[in-house]
Amino acid sequence: MAEAPWHDVGLADDSPEGALRRVDAGGRAVCLGRLEGAWIAFDDTCTHEDCSLAEGELDGAVVVCPCHGSEFDVRTGDVLTPPALDPLPIYEAREEDGALFVRLSAPAAADAAAHARDDHVPAATAAAATVAGPALDGLSLDDVDLTDLDRWEQGVPYDWLALLRRDAPVFWQPERDGRGFWALTRYDDVVAVSKDWETFSNELGGTSLQDLTPAELEARKSMIDTDPPAHTRMRAIVNKGFTPRVITAYEERIRALARGILEAAFEREAFDWVESVAAEIPMWVFSEIMGLPVDDRKLIIELGDKILGNTDPDVVGEEYVVEKALKDPELRMLPFSSPFSLDLIEYGRALGEARRHEPRDDITTRLVEAELDGSRLSEQEFGTFFILLTTAGNETTRHTISLGLIDLLEHRDELRRLVADPSLAGTAADELLRRAHPVHHFRRTATRDVALHGRRIEAGDKLAIWYAGANYDGEKFADPYRLDVGRAPNRHVTFGLGGPHFCLGAHLAKLEVRLWLEEMIPYLQRLELDGEPVRLRSNFFNGIKRLPVRIAA
Repeated sequence: MAEAPWHDVGLADDSPEGALRRVDAGGRAVCLGRLEGAWIAFDDTCTHEDCSLAEGELDGAVVVCPCHGSEFDVRTGDVLTPPALDPLPIYEAREEDGALFVRLSAPAAADAAAHARDDHVPAATAAAATVAGPALDGLSLDDVDLTDLDRWEQGVPYDWLALLRRDAPVFWQPERDGRGFWALTRYDDVVAVSKDWETFSNELGGTSLQDLTPAELEARKSMIDTDPPAHTRMRAIVNKGFTPRVITAYEERIRALARGILEAAFEREAFDWVESVAAEIPMWVFSEIMGLPVDDRKLIIELGDKILGNTDPDVVGEEYVVEKALKDPELRMLPFSSPFSLDLIEYGRALGEARRHEPRDDITTRLVEAELDGSRLSEQEFGTFFILLTTAGNETTRHTISLGLIDLLEHRDELRRLVADPSLAGTAADELLRRAHPVHHFRRTATRDVALHGRRIEAGDKLAIWYAGANYDGEKFADPYRLDVGRAPNRHVTFGLGGPHFCLGAHLAKLEVRLWLEEMIPYLQRLELDGEPVRLRSNFFNGIKRLPVRIAA
C-alpha cells in the first residue's frame, strides 16, 4: 500500500505553544499547534459535534473543544473528557525549510493507541499466560447467583464471572425481589453498551438494579441517572473543575497531603489502614475541591458510608438495610433509599447557602451559581448532585487504595519491582485500578428490542454491565490474572471507558493513586497484613471496611 502524501500547508511561524491554527491538507480541515517545540496535527473537527478545535485551546498535550469542553490527548487521540465518545484523528506533521507539511496518517503514538483500542490478545499470547485464572471445573451456570450478597462479602466471585464470559456472555439473572436482569461480562460488550446510550439508557430505569416507579426515579434522579443531552448539560456545570489541566494543578498539594497522612499513620506499630490512610487521602483532597471544611470530613465519610453501604447491616444498621428500606414508600423516594441521604442533603444545603453569601473558587459555589435550561438548580437537583460528588469522590478512591495495598502485599515480587523503579507508579496505578474496580457494575435499561450473542433483549429489560468481569477479559488483557505494575497499554473499564458517563473524577482518582504509590515507596516493604480484610456486603461496591496492618519486624 502506497504511503499517504505530504501536503504543503503553508509557512511555519513563531507561534507560541498553545496557539492553534486551521489549515487545509488535501481537502481536509486540520488543526496545527506546537507541543514541546515540535509541530502537531489533528482533525480540526471535534468528534462530538462539528466544532472547530482551532477555536479551542491547547493545554499541554490536551486540546479542549470550545463548544462542549470535550478534551482529547493530541498524542494518541484518546478522549479524556466527554461528551465526545470517538477518538480524534491524529496526523503526522513536520517542518522543512520554513514550510509546514502534514501527512494524513497516524504517527507512531497515535497508531499504537488505535491498536490498543481495537486489538485483541493473540491466541498464542493468551495460551502463554503465567497466572492461571480461577478453576471452573465442576462449576455450572446454575451455581451462579450474582445477587447473593453473602458470596460477595467473602470476595469477588471471579470464578462466576469467568464462567459467564466463557459460556454465557449475556446471562439472565433472576432476582428474589425484582424482575431479573441480563448480566454482560465481556470487555467488548461492556464498552459497546457504555457508548450506545440511545439503546441502553441510564435514564429510563436509573442506574440501580432496584425496580422503581417513574415518580421514585424522578425524586431521586442524579446526573448519572440521565442521558444526553440532559446529562451533557448537567455535566457541564462541574466538568471544568475536573479536567486534566485543573487536576494536575493539585498535584503538589495532594502529594503533601498523602505524605503527611502516611507519616502520621506510620508513627504506630499497628493501625487500621482504611481509617488512617485510605479514607483520609481522598477526603482531604475532595474537601478542598468541594470547599468542605476539612474538620467535617469524618461526618461526610460516615454519611457516605451509610448511604452507599446500604446493603450491609454492619454499616447502616439492620433497620435501614436496603431490603427493608425498599418496603417503606417514603424511603423509596430518597437517593439510595437511605434516610441518611437527607442528612447529607441538609449539610449541602447549609454549605450552599453560605456560598451564596460568600462565593469561593470551589465546586459547591459552581453548583449554587449554576443554571440548567435557563434557571438555577432546584433543591432536589442540588441535593442529588451534592450527594453524588461528595460520596463518589471519596468512596471509590478509598477502596482502590485499600484493595491496591492488599494486592501489592500479596504479590511481593511486583511490590519489590515498584520499589526498585518508582517511575512505574503511573502504570501501577492503572493496574491497581483495573484489578480493584471499586464499582462492580452499573445498570442500563434497553430502549428497544436488540439481539446480543443469540439472546433477545427486549425493550424495558434491565442489564448490568460488569466491570468486574470485563477487566479480567483475556481477550483484551494478556495474562489478566497477573498483577503487572508495568502493564501498558491498560485500557481498563473501571471508569466506564467509552461512554458519556465516563467517570467525572477519573483524572483525580488516577492522580491520587499514583501519588499515594510514590509516597508509599519508603513504607511498602515495611508493611504487612495484621489480620483478614473485612469486606463490604455488596455486589455494587468493591469495598473494604477494615484492613488491619502492622509494621513488619
